[in-house]
Amino acid sequence: MRKRVFYINAAILTSSSVLLRLSNIWFRMFICSKIGAAGMGLYQLVLSVFFLGITLCTSGIGLAVTRLVSEGRGTKSSVRQCTLCALALSLLGASALFFGADFIAHWFIGNASAAMPLKLLAPGLPFIAICSCLKGYFLAIRNTLVPVCSDFLEQFVTIGASLLLLFSMSNALDALMLGSTIGEVFDCTFMIVLYHLFANRNKLSKAKSSGVFQSILHIAGPILFGSFFRNLLSSTENMLIPKGLKKYGAGDSGALAQYGVIQGMVMPILYFPYSFLTSLSMLLIPEMAEANAEGKQKAIQRVVEKAFRCTLMFSFFICSLFIFFADDLGMLFYKSREVGNILRIMAPIVPLMYLDSVVDGLLKGLDQQMYSLKYNFSDSIMRVILIAVFVPMFGLRAYITVLFLSEIYNASLSINRLLNVTTLEVDIWEWIVTPAVGAALLYYILLLIQKVSFISI
Repeated sequence: MRKRVFYINAAILTSSSVLLRLSNIWFRMFICSKIGAAGMGLYQLVLSVFFLGITLCTSGIGLAVTRLVSEGRGTKSSVRQCTLCALALSLLGASALFFGADFIAHWFIGNASAAMPLKLLAPGLPFIAICSCLKGYFLAIRNTLVPVCSDFLEQFVTIGASLLLLFSMSNALDALMLGSTIGEVFDCTFMIVLYHLFANRNKLSKAKSSGVFQSILHIAGPILFGSFFRNLLSSTENMLIPKGLKKYGAGDSGALAQYGVIQGMVMPILYFPYSFLTSLSMLLIPEMAEANAEGKQKAIQRVVEKAFRCTLMFSFFICSLFIFFADDLGMLFYKSREVGNILRIMAPIVPLMYLDSVVDGLLKGLDQQMYSLKYNFSDSIMRVILIAVFVPMFGLRAYITVLFLSEIYNASLSINRLLNVTTLEVDIWEWIVTPAVGAALLYYILLLIQKVSFISI
């Protein structure tokens, strides 16, 4: 029964994640056609600052709800206390973002037109904070349908509102950000109503929980601290990239355009196939937390081994497909050869990118968030230093090299920690060599088919 529920939830999350990412790529294609590559670069810079606010109010607290409920300590009181903590942090973040928008736009983003979009995004933070906690509850009770419906509602309302506003507002960027905030308001309302219905139906205990704040600090504290400072460094990194490219000789619009191509166009394509693994990463958190609380070491090892093998097999084949179809994907989505070229260059890092994301979820489920904090923090510091030093000297090539070095460094540390905690030994032949050889064969088979087709034509 447990396995059946797990597979049903995995299927729901996977299909929804694929559809949501597809709609997101389509929406980005539409945005790019309206504001161009340079506008996409500015759009990404604004979002990088906003994500810092999201990190402040959501990182770790949704996980705390999931862990508390999964471990049998979840009550209405504990969920409420987690939500209030997230709400307090979100109000702090929203105030800082709204009143500091002009300062951030001028001194950090370097473009005064970014101030109004930041002000329009700020009111959405409290709604995002509440949703994060309530989604954590539904994940803990193995109900993925409600969060999935919530995500679809938010995406539908956001895109619909943005399209309507684009035709009624003169500034496209302002219209997009206001549409995003409207979507978050609808999403939050939906989640509050569904939470009360399910909590009452499942007879969630109304007893007052003791030690919840200490549990929040223990579970969410390291993740919040690490994620906030990592995103602070990430936002700094995002500001440094266009400035570095400008110093290299790209010019104002050219620097924003190059940055927009990588962050706004290539990365969404690169991460799209990961939507097939998102469900695995999310659903393993409560499973690992429960197994860890019960001391089931063998069960943990089996889950980790399956996660490694599935992720590596999938990601090596995706890497092969990206290398072969890079030009076609660049033209299909953005009518850009440059997108295809960068996608082909970035493809070899896909196996580590996907595995690192899955491993991160496993470590959180095993109460290893302090180690993730250290790895992420040191990785972010390294990236900022390397970008500040080398991008002004070597341009886009330096940035791509830094992305490779960063992923290798972070993934290596996280994987090593997970293997040590689970006392699991890596089967190099079955986990790595076999899928890598299979992916290489797939590439050459596709190449052969292409050549045969070309000759026949």
